[in-house]
Amino acid sequence: MSKYKFVRLVAIGLFAILMVSLIGCSSDENSVETSSAASESTNKTTHDKEHDDDKDHAEHDHDKEHDDKDHAESEPEPFPVTVIDALGQEISFDKAPSRIATISPTSTEIVYAAGGTSILRDRASKYPELVLSLPDVGSAYNPSVETILSTRPDLVVIEALTQARFAGILGASGLKVLAVKAESFKDVEDGISNLGKILNTESVATKKIKNLNKRLEAIGSEDGRSVLILVSDAERNLYAARPESYTGLIAHTLGMENKAAGLPDSGPFPGFALMNPEAILVANPDVIITITPAPEPAPRLSATITQIPPFAGLKAIRTNSILEGDVTLFLQAPGPRIVDAVEFLKSGLESK
Repeated sequence: MSKYKFVRLVAIGLFAILMVSLIGCSSDENSVETSSAASESTNKTTHDKEHDDDKDHAEHDHDKEHDDKDHAESEPEPFPVTVIDALGQEISFDKAPSRIATISPTSTEIVYAAGGTSILRDRASKYPELVLSLPDVGSAYNPSVETILSTRPDLVVIEALTQARFAGILGASGLKVLAVKAESFKDVEDGISNLGKILNTESVATKKIKNLNKRLEAIGSEDGRSVLILVSDAERNLYAARPESYTGLIAHTLGMENKAAGLPDSGPFPGFALMNPEAILVANPDVIITITPAPEPAPRLSATITQIPPFAGLKAIRTNSILEGDVTLFLQAPGPRIVDAVEFLKSGLESK
């Protein structure tokens, strides 16, 4: 074989080897590309499926929340509600009032005890403390009707014994008026219960009533001592709380015998009877509880009564069984805090 032919054969062989290598590489790249494309396709399918699943779950959760909301909204409300107030009036409500005016300490404290709030108060309403920021209508005995009307309340709560006339006056102006009172502990319970129904806060009202009863049970009602609860006016006349009064109820709840029983109501303090010194000497109670309406530094009646010469022989003075009652708890704010007053009285007497 000539040298030329040999070189030619080698060249042809090398070319063939090169072509085979190129074809192999191309096949591998196609395989990689095919595998990559397949992988991307698979990943895309999986992603789309997960996206669809997430979307389905989200839509399901949304539908469930929507169904739950519809279920909550469809629960029956306790309206309309009809109650009988402390004046015997039957009053109906189609929905819970949201703008409540309370124009006596009794009505203010009962509304808050039932879980409500007020937009207006009388000047003497000072509990709970947050009511002090509310606008006031003046005295509970002569509140400003114009101020009440200007606030456009959808309920006015009054005290039955001292404010009964306002039921007609305010009612004639188109306002709903509910009366409460505190002549007995049941009156207090009824007031809280009625307002709990009206305000749709029955659970709060029920809890409050149970708490008050529990505290009363813990106090007991077996004191048994005789008592006079005295208050003085500017002329130094003395008046005793009758058993029928709220102040008398405090002593009665503790089981005390009220020596003012049977006396007629008289004087400037509702539920109190005028007692002259001779009548007090005849009564000669085991305990005297005094109330001083005037703020300090005015002298306390518990101190000045001991300086009245005829009273030196009274049993209560001889045994130092005289207690100064809190004017707010005992006189100015009949209502749920009667339990505070009874606890105050028991604690004070135990220290004597």
